[in-house]
Amino acid sequence: MSVVGLVLLVATLIGSMGQIVGGELADRYGRRKVMLLGLAWRAVAFLLISFAIGAGADYLLLAGLITLSSFGGSMFDPASNAMIADVVEPSKRLEAYSFLRIAQNIGWALGPMIGGILTIWVSFSTLFLLGSIATMGVTVFLYLYIEESLRPGQAAQRFSLRDIGHVTSDRTFMTYCMVSILLFIMFGQMASTYAVFSTDTLGLSTPEVGYLWAWNGLLVIVLQFPIARWVSPYKMSSVMALGALLYAVGYGITGFATGFLFLLMNMSIITFGEMVVSPAAMNLTANMSPENERGRYMGVFGLFSSIGFSMGPFAGGVIMDTVTQNDVLMWAAIGSFGVLAALGYVFLGRRLSAQKNSAIGA
Repeated sequence: MSVVGLVLLVATLIGSMGQIVGGELADRYGRRKVMLLGLAWRAVAFLLISFAIGAGADYLLLAGLITLSSFGGSMFDPASNAMIADVVEPSKRLEAYSFLRIAQNIGWALGPMIGGILTIWVSFSTLFLLGSIATMGVTVFLYLYIEESLRPGQAAQRFSLRDIGHVTSDRTFMTYCMVSILLFIMFGQMASTYAVFSTDTLGLSTPEVGYLWAWNGLLVIVLQFPIARWVSPYKMSSVMALGALLYAVGYGITGFATGFLFLLMNMSIITFGEMVVSPAAMNLTANMSPENERGRYMGVFGLFSSIGFSMGPFAGGVIMDTVTQNDVLMWAAIGSFGVLAALGYVFLGRRLSAQKNSAIGA
């Protein structure tokens, strides 16, 4: 598990540099162009993966192509998040990011199901070919129907490494990013440590693990928007702290699990944590970013969240390999990341102005 986690860590870290590139390009050339570039890049990467699988390529080549795909996908995210901040009035951003989260989870729920069904009839090579075609279809749709949100006078005129370094001088924002690494380490457990523990230790079947993920997606689709409205009157830092604690509890009690029903219950707690923090995290980033640097701030936050997410499998794998005799202690150690993140967000809240710390924002 440590080796698997390390491989995922390296691949995701390299791919996540696309967050910085995408954010910078989005501030200079427009959100729409970068979103188109990211989608087209990923469509080509899927096509290359399809050819590589069909040719029986070495796993290192596949790992490189998956990293290439991750880089393109990462460019898309800061541009799309910045576009929402551009077109939605501050008082509605939390709800807008909630709608985006719902759409993402519809894909999260349907993607594995459709992919699993298709593997009955087609090879993995053909599956990635279909993925490439579908992604290019989305690219064409975006080209035809999505308008640019960056105003002509809002675009940055030049680029230098000093510009990126300017973000690091924003100590409050960097504190937010550093604390969020701990939170996203928790995010990274679901598809790695949690899945392995469910199958190898508790003996769940692969379809049962799929049901848990589908339940996660279904809860988000149904409850994300009401929860966003429920948390909107509160400070965003307090909302983030609450979500981090829910993650800590959800993962922390996994060591007591005896079977599928218990995991269904604690997956529900984890998902409530996800629904609380996900729109609030993007809303808080938008509040803290200057209007002409939204792409950059989104990119930097995306980089830090990717670092945390990619560290998750590695950290969980090391803990899993080290604490092998006590499942309760192992999952309590993993849950402690959420507790530390919650304390960090409470500290952050004391440094934020009331305007930046509200759902209405600036």
